[in-house]
Amino acid sequence: MTFANPIFLWGLLAVPLPILLHLFFKRRKARIPFSTLQFFQRRKRYLAHRRRLREVLLLLIRTLALLALVLALSRPLFQRMPYAFAARSDVVIVLDDTLSMERKLGSGESAFELATRKAQEILETLSEGDAAGLVFLSGRRGIDLTRKRPLVQRMIEEARVTAATGSYSAALKQAAGVLTSEANPNREIFVISDFQRNQAPSQAIDPGDVKGLRLYFIPISGGTENLSVEGVALSTRPQMVNKRLAIPYTIVNHGTQDRDTEVTLEINNQSVNSVKLSVPAGDSVDGAFEAAPERAGFLTGAVQITDRNLTLDNRRTFTVSVCENIRVLLLETDLLNRVRPFHFLKLALDPSNGEALNGILTEEGFVQELSSRQLEQYHVVVLSNPDPLDQQAAALLYRYMNSGGTLVIFAGGNLNNTTLAAFQDERLRSLFGERQTGDFSTLTFKGPLAALNEILQLELFKGQRFYTLNTSPSAAVLAVSRGTTVMAEEKVGAGGVIVCAFSSRRDMCNWPELKSYPIAMLHLFTYAAHDPQQNTGIECGQLLRLIPLTASDRQLTLSHSNGSSFTLPVQQGEAVFAESWQPGVVTVDRATPRSVALNPVSPESQLVSLGALRMTSIVKGKVHVLKTDAALSSQLLNTRQGSDLTGLFLLLLMACLLLEIIIGNPYLLRNQR
Repeated sequence: MTFANPIFLWGLLAVPLPILLHLFFKRRKARIPFSTLQFFQRRKRYLAHRRRLREVLLLLIRTLALLALVLALSRPLFQRMPYAFAARSDVVIVLDDTLSMERKLGSGESAFELATRKAQEILETLSEGDAAGLVFLSGRRGIDLTRKRPLVQRMIEEARVTAATGSYSAALKQAAGVLTSEANPNREIFVISDFQRNQAPSQAIDPGDVKGLRLYFIPISGGTENLSVEGVALSTRPQMVNKRLAIPYTIVNHGTQDRDTEVTLEINNQSVNSVKLSVPAGDSVDGAFEAAPERAGFLTGAVQITDRNLTLDNRRTFTVSVCENIRVLLLETDLLNRVRPFHFLKLALDPSNGEALNGILTEEGFVQELSSRQLEQYHVVVLSNPDPLDQQAAALLYRYMNSGGTLVIFAGGNLNNTTLAAFQDERLRSLFGERQTGDFSTLTFKGPLAALNEILQLELFKGQRFYTLNTSPSAAVLAVSRGTTVMAEEKVGAGGVIVCAFSSRRDMCNWPELKSYPIAMLHLFTYAAHDPQQNTGIECGQLLRLIPLTASDRQLTLSHSNGSSFTLPVQQGEAVFAESWQPGVVTVDRATPRSVALNPVSPESQLVSLGALRMTSIVKGKVHVLKTDAALSSQLLNTRQGSDLTGLFLLLLMACLLLEIIIGNPYLLRNQR
């Protein structure tokens, strides 16, 4: 217990005063001689005892009344946790700036606008010398503890809702870490949030060992009605000029009422199509737009709906690279080799030497001249009977596959256990096993190439040698011969590698000379073609890693579709973009990927908050829950100082005065009898 006005405790010296006065004026017995007692009336002894009891009660009541008066004037405060009065305080505000905080309240303002007002109120309760800090729940950079509170106030005023989600665990640990850097005795963390269910941790958060820490939750509740756009995921296959481009979408109704909306397709900031939909409560509606790109290059667009509850999830952007043809790079490893390993393959894919009659344009190159800038132009890269790759070439090809490209490797007589040993991925190092000699005169296609079995005549197919393929259990089998896998696909990141157990020449089988070969290769490479620049996007708040096209680049310049630009340093061969808080499209000229769509986090669109019990249980220890419909200053005063017992002692004083009147008035007692 503490006292707000401890100076009045000096009044306790007056509490014994009624006892002293009673002792000083106490009646003393006197002996008076009388000649006879016959004229006196005998009184009963209990009347004298009752008079003494009445005097004792009055003495206790007066003493208690004086004690109650002194304690009431000194304002006793009861609290469980100590709070040092007149000492400096360190306060960290955890402000929820995630997507769900854009929800509308009954007053018409957003939850985030109310949260910023409450954060300003908290700053106003601080005194001179107190320090304040700001932590954003999304993970955006805030501000460390500072006694220049206008800096914190300005950051709160300039803060905007992001399209990202957040982590209470990370935010609270960051806030606790900020508090441990100072030694002020009073330390407080305020969490202002709508406490979304999707952000709730699986286990209670331990904010750490912060001495004297007080934790406050300020929950903000709002409406639950919301529509969102989801599922805009374009195919990773190459998109070509004047060819149909399907743009699928899903509209989700997260509320409890049926909603009507208008869905609009925008391409290059121009509306090209729109439809009206009715979405049942708690359900979703799927649809798709179609477009035909008119020119090569990057095509950016968005699917947008009309909905007033949240605006950041009403629009989902996409970006796709449009090309004239599927581009295939035939990559040789030996500069002095006179053997033409791609002769039959080139005739099958691009017989007119660069005119792309089959929609596939082939170009030839050498591993020694390989670069990231060169690779980003091709959908498929082909190796045939390659010599051992060095580490630089293996790293470039692995990065190419990881970002969405496809590598096709044909076997050959030069293959051995060192050919692919430079790859870091164990699956790639051991793709080819021992060379086998025997008859494999049948060929059956599987999976995505199974339709070739009905259109190809392979009776004339003869094979004498092939390599065993050592693929992982997750690999896709594309062709078999007498139960042995001779063509398979292994996924690598967003792309993959296709390995063939035979050569692209006629030294291992006669297939390159047959008429079925061009048809099969066209289907194989059309299936294999992935756009290494195709990016379905990342969620807002995630890190975007960019690989510069040349090793000499020391910085990259990015531009956001909202008009902002960023300059990033290149460190250890990559640049990391962390300011992905707002939806849109980010483009960069000298890096891969060159165009990336940033979209909101889908779970944030479902506006479901935690209940009171679940909310306070997300953290270990005592949590003070403050209300938003009352001034925070008065709530904090009671919480910081403790429960004010002044009223209780005033009530006790009034009771004592009433008893004094009743017991101390003998005529009143006589009338009652």
